[in-house]
Amino acid sequence: MADESPMPSESVTLPPDLRALAQSGCGVAVASCGPGGTPLLGLGAGCRIGVGGRVRVLLPRAPNLALLTALEGGAPVAVTFTATRDHCSFQIKARRARLCPACSDDLPEIDRQMALFQDGLVEIGYSRLQATGYCAHQRADLMALELIPERVFTQTPGPGAGTELGA
Repeated sequence: MADESPMPSESVTLPPDLRALAQSGCGVAVASCGPGGTPLLGLGAGCRIGVGGRVRVLLPRAPNLALLTALEGGAPVAVTFTATRDHCSFQIKARRARLCPACSDDLPEIDRQMALFQDGLVEIGYSRLQATGYCAHQRADLMALELIPERVFTQTPGPGAGTELGA
């Protein structure tokens, strides 16, 4: 995974437990805003985190066109990672992200994460057919969204939800 741009001076290093959660086959929601502040939400297929802390979220292009257009235009981004089994979750935010094609190194990892996500959905009551349909994507349609976390928030329901880490 190439690291082409410098780390922002205000970047946040994710602790090991959050790095593990983000790559564990959890739900990945990507949010931004469009023209006039219109909220935009997309679903990711998985995540890879590079040695330098760069977060690489893979998401299908076709269902996320409006979101991807906003991000290409420089809109800020928030990515929330949520474990299916216990709703443990956190959110990262960045003022900008870079879009690039998915690469062959991404595909085995995304396949692994999607299989774990499907298993998690089945554990919480989805049928195997529903879970498979929810996780369906075309490999050729995947895009990568790369960002450096600038702010990190706990999002697990209960006391402390919304607390900024490192603040």
